[in-house]
Amino acid sequence: MSLVCKLQTIPSNMKLAFSAVLLWVGAITTAQSKPHGHHHRKHKYQSPLGIPLPGPAFKISQKIHQTAHIPFVPHTAPQPFASWLGQQLDFTYVKPIFDALNATDKTLITRGESHITVITPPEFDGALHLANVTIDEINAIALKNHIQAAQFKIVCLGQEHILLDKEEYRVFSVLIDAPDLRKIREDVFRLFASKGGNTGLFDPHAFWPHITVGFNQRDLFIQDNIYKGYNACWRPIVEMH
Repeated sequence: MSLVCKLQTIPSNMKLAFSAVLLWVGAITTAQSKPHGHHHRKHKYQSPLGIPLPGPAFKISQKIHQTAHIPFVPHTAPQPFASWLGQQLDFTYVKPIFDALNATDKTLITRGESHITVITPPEFDGALHLANVTIDEINAIALKNHIQAAQFKIVCLGQEHILLDKEEYRVFSVLIDAPDLRKIREDVFRLFASKGGNTGLFDPHAFWPHITVGFNQRDLFIQDNIYKGYNACWRPIVEMH
């Protein structure tokens, strides 16, 4: 006999009790099938390395990518560590992040401008210049590759900090992925190699592109044992129209 037929032979008051038991068992089964606590909760934001990033997210305008109309700025000077290559950006779209950070940390300093460094001063002075690669040649490669129209992807807001002489140094940067700029570095590397440069001194892929937002004392660099890559992701960033 089917369960339906058996139920039809049971008195009405017993049917109600039996139905209540079934509902109770179903509720327990459903509750047991759901994850418990935060251990099973997927974080809304994660870094590319799978590290949870606490929200809320900082916001940045999508207009940050509109760089093609911004003039290229050459950085060349005879003194040491004064020649370098960068893509110029509009600080207008970085300042809101600086203001949000500075609202809680009144010690932050900004340069009042924004750029993405492509060739650093130590790379130029310590490697490229030694093979007679000139900053003018590097600038020519950058312009040939339309550096000001180079596209990049915003990844997260990074925080880098370190103790130096018992003082804390903190830097906040927008961390990005920039294949177009990496290609420029590869072209510079090929010129460097063609001039007999020691290729062990310059790796075009040793590149951690970022936009410095602000710092409390001074900027930090790889010479300080600081890497501004995905490892430094601290908070999420979302792009707004």
